[in-house]
Amino acid sequence: MAKVKIVVSGVPIGQSFIVPYNHKDGLQHYPAGHAKAKQPVIYSIAKYEVEVVGGNKYHAVRFGLVNKGTLESTRVSDAGLSAERTTYPTWVPGYSPHSFAGSAYAGAWRLIPAKGFLIHEGADGRAGQVGGSLGCIEILDGGWAPFMEELKAKAKENWATIGAKQLLEVAIKRASSPIATLI
Repeated sequence: MAKVKIVVSGVPIGQSFIVPYNHKDGLQHYPAGHAKAKQPVIYSIAKYEVEVVGGNKYHAVRFGLVNKGTLESTRVSDAGLSAERTTYPTWVPGYSPHSFAGSAYAGAWRLIPAKGFLIHEGADGRAGQVGGSLGCIEILDGGWAPFMEELKAKAKENWATIGAKQLLEVAIKRASSPIATLI
């Protein structure tokens, strides 16, 4: 058994894509009568690095947009964790992303007790996948399975035990809420 630390960067390293989302209405789509009617409303947003200290680096979205049904050419992200903090997440077995089909690695890390902020699988943009985001830290582009295997190998425990024994430390760096641009 060993402790594992990950660091979530506060400095953007490029762009990814998200769709505004809420739990009641789901993904935002263009309304009837619009040239893109029924297609998802896609925004470009900053992505960040997630480093397993002493190991690999992964890309993640860490901010999102709430589906308010509005169309704006640019929006300040209104969901996500911007303050610097350190957490010892618990394991949420069986969790699967709400807005796209997840992989065989169901589950997530709950960053703050009794809150909705998680680390979980993100969309695979390489396969044209795009998902809704409400400010969770979402490991992108097929990185979820390698990320999860690396955590298990470093801790020398299964994910439930890592969470129960607080073997995972997550250092989230301060970041300003990014501007999302409609594409």
